[in-house]
Amino acid sequence: MIAVLRPLAAALALGAGAALGPALPAAAESAFGCSDLDARNRMAAVEGADGIFFRLLPDLAMDPAFSDETVLQMASLSQALAEGGTTFVYVPLPTRGLAMPHALPATAFDLGFDPALAASLYDDILTRLSERGIATANARSVLVGGPDKTPSFFGADPRLTSAGGARLAGAIATTLKDLAGVAELPRGKFETRSAGPVNLPSDMRTFLQRHCLAPLPPVSTETYATTRLGGASGGSGGLMGTATAPRIALLSHEDTGGTASNLAGFLSDSTGLDVLEYSVPGGNGFAAISSYMTSQAFREQRPAVLIWVNPIYESLAARGDQPMRELIAAAGPDCRQDLPIGQGTDGQTLIADISGLDPVRPGMLMVDTGGTPSLEMRFDFRGRDGTVRSRWITRDPAQIATGRFYVPADGLWPDGAATVDIHMAGAFGPSARVAACPEPTPSGAP
Repeated sequence: MIAVLRPLAAALALGAGAALGPALPAAAESAFGCSDLDARNRMAAVEGADGIFFRLLPDLAMDPAFSDETVLQMASLSQALAEGGTTFVYVPLPTRGLAMPHALPATAFDLGFDPALAASLYDDILTRLSERGIATANARSVLVGGPDKTPSFFGADPRLTSAGGARLAGAIATTLKDLAGVAELPRGKFETRSAGPVNLPSDMRTFLQRHCLAPLPPVSTETYATTRLGGASGGSGGLMGTATAPRIALLSHEDTGGTASNLAGFLSDSTGLDVLEYSVPGGNGFAAISSYMTSQAFREQRPAVLIWVNPIYESLAARGDQPMRELIAAAGPDCRQDLPIGQGTDGQTLIADISGLDPVRPGMLMVDTGGTPSLEMRFDFRGRDGTVRSRWITRDPAQIATGRFYVPADGLWPDGAATVDIHMAGAFGPSARVAACPEPTPSGAP
């Protein structure tokens, strides 16, 4: 669980003061006449210096959830992608509390937030991933700002500014430079030019403004556009429908994606490689990557490099182990053990016979809808005694629907399941299929 109130950490910090981090500003009157910002609501926040506001969650979260089991799953994902010819890079995006420690108010310290301790916890995740052979980029070290630097994040919005996009692209480019096989990729020349300032709509700013008398600073940034010289444009767009294999597939979060940060464009400019990006406004950490890795575009044209940018506060285990196991199965070879299936009477149900699977290690089931995109699927597993247990896969409403789903067939009954009824909102196509995908031994497991 993400924790904000850490009395023990706060007590230790009080005893070590300057050794643990920069001195925090003393409490002061609100510069914008704000009050009751930390009330019990989804945008509970504290006001820092220079018009920078920090949400209690996740900006002041101290303990990112990243278990050893998650690290092993990430290693399995990296290995499965590598076996298919794709290099995997994971980029954990730091919280705004980590990126703008100079603006933290004394209230943040009172709540138990210690920027130095939080930074060490972030760096520890990078170390643990690196020990398992997973390539990462240290976003925290490049995004951290000060009073004399253009902020990497907006003051009243969780997204990256274009300055933050350029810094993050530089960190990722540094990681790519040292990866085997990347140096041999053909390169082009890109040019990045200013596209003028833009004011962005912001739910966070709108919410905070209700508690403040004076207008809050606008969510404004200089924007940039990147183009490939003598060829097609670099930058964002087109990943889900591209007809050619992208050099770099960038699966980003709404806090980093979009044209305002120009992350994909800056990365093309830094590396000389074509970068195609996909992010889902309002989506969770899995929204973009689950759409892409279950898409026909990924199956037919795998990228040379797949980069997953995900906020450190987005726990990869918050929805159980199924989402990560789905990615691992999608990254592996196509599941070729077709299972006997029949159609339900409504056209929206498939009935698959899974009685022949190994009850100890039945692996994953792959369902191909036969061309019907869907955002949700229900699996009713039936045991040999007639009892039923159900599982669901639900995608984010804003992500692009695809026609593939992967679900674990284990953890049901000691002797396994006999059949599974598979339901979705639309009709299955004539080429729909269900296949078994034996899971590999988890990377690093005995």
